[in-house]
Amino acid sequence: MKNVSLYILLIVLVFTWSTNSFAQNPVPNDGFESWSGNTPTGWSAPTNISGFFEPITKSTDAYTGNFAVRGEVLNAGGSPVVPIIYTGSPSQQTFPVSENHISLEGSYKFSPQGGDMLYIEIVFYNTTVEGGAEGHVMLSNEVTGTYLGFEIPMEYDEDNPVGWQATEANITVTILPPDEQVPHVGTWFLVDHFTFDGYPLDVDDITNGEIPDKFGLEQNYPNPFNPTTNINFNLPEESFVNLTVFNIQGEEVATLVNEELAAGSYKAYWNAAEMSSGIYVYVLRTKDINLSRKMILMK
Repeated sequence: MKNVSLYILLIVLVFTWSTNSFAQNPVPNDGFESWSGNTPTGWSAPTNISGFFEPITKSTDAYTGNFAVRGEVLNAGGSPVVPIIYTGSPSQQTFPVSENHISLEGSYKFSPQGGDMLYIEIVFYNTTVEGGAEGHVMLSNEVTGTYLGFEIPMEYDEDNPVGWQATEANITVTILPPDEQVPHVGTWFLVDHFTFDGYPLDVDDITNGEIPDKFGLEQNYPNPFNPTTNINFNLPEESFVNLTVFNIQGEEVATLVNEELAAGSYKAYWNAAEMSSGIYVYVLRTKDINLSRKMILMK
């Protein structure tokens, strides 16, 4: 019976890894290769007025592919017109997602005037259950040559119900001025190649009807491992849980769990296929405890 259970678990883990590794990027028109006039397909540019002013335009200065989005603050009768793009349409500004992604990444160039900042925001929703997640970045450094990358970590609400799952997302890109000012004419940006990064947060409930009497973090198995391993932990009470992996230099390399969980026993899964061999430390944190153990990746 134990062998059968182990076999089933291995099938589930392999399927989960395969699905996560080859899942399509849900960001609509993520490389901005498809356009309708000066609006990227799957996105809206609400401040564009065709024939008058279009602060959002198609650019051939792309990070990948043929096109990127260019936004520029324009002068319209003495007033600035701010470039804005967001996913979807004015009446439906979201797109479907099926995973609690870890971060949004992309590439940009930026030429600010007067302290203007490039603002990029990502928000997750669930259409039937309250809760959410949000991330944003405000970029102020001037980049007019080679594209730079950005990464926006997702921050999941601590009040999300146990098992909360995102079903829709919205991305917005615009220019924000310094406090109590208006955007400055001449500020421009280029953005390209938006994609979600990292394996979705994935943890399995293995409680089997028994509630642990104390917090616990078990040794990962297998250990040493290559490239996948499992980490079990115990919660005697409902808690907001963060399970993070660090390299030996203390740099964070993966977030495995970052959500509210009911009391019980859980199994988290880490795929270290992109990591180099060495010692890693995994840390379990709640408001009450901070536990850590070491593990060895041996390729």
